[in-house]
This record gives sequence, structure tokens and C-alpha cells, in this order.
Amino acid sequence: METRAKTMHRKFDETQGLPKRIVGTAVANGVVGVVVSVGLALWMAVQVNNLAADNARNLFETALAAELSSIALTTTDYAHWDLAFELVSNRDDDGLYDNFGSGASDSETFDFIYVIDVDGTPIYGYVTDEEGSDIALVDRDLVAQVRPQLLAQPLEPYPLVSEFAVVYGQLAAVATGYIRPDDLGDMTAQDLPIMVAGKWLSEDRLADIGGQILLQNVELHTDGETHAHEMNLSLLDLMGQTIGHVRWDAPRPGSALLSAILPIVLVLSLLTLAATCHVGRIAAKQTAAFLRERHRARTDKLTGLLNRAGMDELVSGKPMMDALEKGHAAIIYLDLNGFKQLNDRLGHDAGDLALQILAERITGATRETDHSVRLGGDEFLCVLIDPAPCQAASFMAKRIVKATQPAVRIGDDAHIVRPSIGVAVAKPGITWNQLLKNADRAMYRAKVQRTLEPVFYADGIIQSDTVHVA
Repeated sequence: METRAKTMHRKFDETQGLPKRIVGTAVANGVVGVVVSVGLALWMAVQVNNLAADNARNLFETALAAELSSIALTTTDYAHWDLAFELVSNRDDDGLYDNFGSGASDSETFDFIYVIDVDGTPIYGYVTDEEGSDIALVDRDLVAQVRPQLLAQPLEPYPLVSEFAVVYGQLAAVATGYIRPDDLGDMTAQDLPIMVAGKWLSEDRLADIGGQILLQNVELHTDGETHAHEMNLSLLDLMGQTIGHVRWDAPRPGSALLSAILPIVLVLSLLTLAATCHVGRIAAKQTAAFLRERHRARTDKLTGLLNRAGMDELVSGKPMMDALEKGHAAIIYLDLNGFKQLNDRLGHDAGDLALQILAERITGATRETDHSVRLGGDEFLCVLIDPAPCQAASFMAKRIVKATQPAVRIGDDAHIVRPSIGVAVAKPGITWNQLLKNADRAMYRAKVQRTLEPVFYADGIIQSDTVHVA
């Protein structure tokens, strides 16, 4: 019964895929949950990494600023000193070395100290690991850069210029101040020598600073290029020019945290996915069982057509209600002539087979949008929803007449079983019961007249092109 099976399924396409959609939705929700959980963990790791990177940059900037402050304070201690001013003024080389220059030559206080005369001429130069003074060691470019910066400032409060600078190709933290007594008297800036002091900002020193704030692989580059690196901090001189770059490995606590929690997140996510899928399968089975029971309840067991319960559900649906309201519906009512004789003579099995054959012919003659109903016994309905219901019903009725013309063959015998057909076309606002009663009255007239042609009911008048059954 391939045609009947096809008819059964085509009427319920909108619900047959529901269990699969439930499973699909459950799986999709589970997958989304996994993706969201993993994505959230990844996002949190990235945010923690970014926060750590910003914090590391801020800490390094603060540490470098502290380096400049340390040089500035120590320079102030050395330069703002009566004895230093007296020794320079008297050109006491030995005394100046013992009390002043040794701070660079023999200790770790400074890596270099320059003493500049009031006219800008270097008069002393002390450098780490060099005995005594040697003005040839003075970086005159550095002096030419920092001296105007200091001269531009007032003498009170004590002025000091601190900056990062390149000294003989090496990066250094540099401070510049006047060598002056506590009491200036009538002296001006033009009467005061200048001290330029600094410490090398070597890669070892930077690594030590970075180590104090837990940074690794700190590198210093003074080539002026901004190489790609995980973290990069530019060092600027007083003029705002980039003179070097400090680079280091960005701290990644978020990645470490992710490595620790990701397996747990994945396990929990997979368990959630499995639970969701399991619930989805249970819901799908329950839904499929419900749909099967619902289908059985609204379907004629013998023919696979709608039964009265299915018809009632169809009639109460919005599409049918709208069609009745607009007058876009029609009913073709059929009663099989000759069926009772066949059933009485050959038995119920033969009668059931004949009903199945006639049901297939009826549904085969209708459209997929039409609904075929077995009211019970040998009575059938075809329910049509169409904007032109009269034309559609006339066309479908003629197709049914043609489809049911051939004799029904059971075994070696052929039996004539043909329907009496009544047709009722809806008017706007008609009720279903009234439309069904009209179709029933038209079918009864066809049966009384023993005509093979459809009989139409319209405005209380029953019309037909009468062809009497022989």
C-alpha cells in the first residue's frame, strides 16, 4: 500500500521531524555550552594576561623612574655641598678626588662624574675603574645637551635635571646639578660649576630591575628599531627622542591558570554535553511516542486517512477557521455504492481490502494540500482549502469520479464500487457544521438520483448533471 503510506506521511510532515529536531537542539545546546565554557575560560586567560602585561609595564616604568630619582638624590648630596664647591673653586685635585671623584672611580655610587666649569669647559672627569681625573673621558655631547637645560632653571629651589641619555654609545641614567654652597650670596648661575653624574643602565642592571618585579628575559636595544617583541618599553631623553628600547617576556599568569583549569572545564563541559544529549534523547523518545499515539488517535487504522478525531482537530485549526471565514473551503462527501453487497458476500477481509483500494484512489486524485477523511463505514470526505473553492472542488470531484471508475479486483473477481458524491462550497462566515450538512444533503441527493456525477449544494438548491446508474 505504497500510495496509502505516502498519504499518511505527507499529512504529518510538520511533526515527524520533531524528535530529531529535539535531539539536534539538545546537542546544539550542549555544544554551545561547551563552546561558551571554553571560550569564557580562554577570554578570562587573555584578560588576566593583558592585565598582567599592563601591570608589568607600569611597574617597570615606576622602577625606571625610581632609578632616575635615586641618581638625582645622590647627585644633589654630592653637588649641593660647601666642601665640593670649595674644592672645585680651588682646583684641589687630590681633595676633590678623595671626597668627590672617588664616588665614581672607587665605589658603586656612580659610574661617571663630570665637573664642568662655569663657561661649559670640562675640568674633571671621573669614570669607574679609572684612577684620577681624565677630561678626555668626558662626553662633550652629553654636556652640550644637559647644560642648557639646567641653566634655564632658577637657582632656588635647588634645580636638578635628570634623564636617560646615551653616553659614548651606552644607555645611562643621568642627573645634572650645580656644584654650589649652601649660601649663594651674590652668586648667579654663571658663577657656579656643574656636576653631571650617571649610572650605566646596562642590560644586567635592567635584568636586575626586571627580576625584582618578576620579569624574565629583559633585553636592552639601542639600535633605534622597534623590533617585534612581547613587551616593549621605549626610553626617551629630555627632548622626547627615543634612545633605546627595553623588551621582556610578557608575564602570562592567565595562560598558566588556563592550563590548570582547562582540563576541568573540558571534563565538566563534556559531562554537561552528555547529560544534555541524554535528556534530549529521552525527550525525543517521549515526543516520538506522543506523536505516534496522537497520529493513531487522529488516523483511521485501516486506510491511514484522517478519522473523525483528526477531522475535528483539522476543523479547529487556524487555517481552516480562516478559510471558513473567507469562504475559501469546500467539502466533497462520498458514499460508496456496492460496498455493502461486496462486504456481505465476500466477508470483512475483502471489504477492508476494497476500502483500502478506494481510499488510495481517492487520495491519489487529490492534491497534497487537501485532506482526506474516513468518517466511518463506507463514507469519506475530501476537505479543500483554496482561494477558488468552487473551481477546485469541481476539478477534484471529477478526478475522484475518474479514479473510482475502474472495478475493484479482489482475487480473480472484479467488483463495481463507485461513490455517490456531494459537494458543498463555503460562503464567507459559514460554520463547519453547516458546510458539512450541505455536503451530506448533496451526497444524499446524488445517492437518491443514482447519479455518477457530483451533486453541488448552493444556496439551498441542489444541482447536478444527472447521469442515472444503470
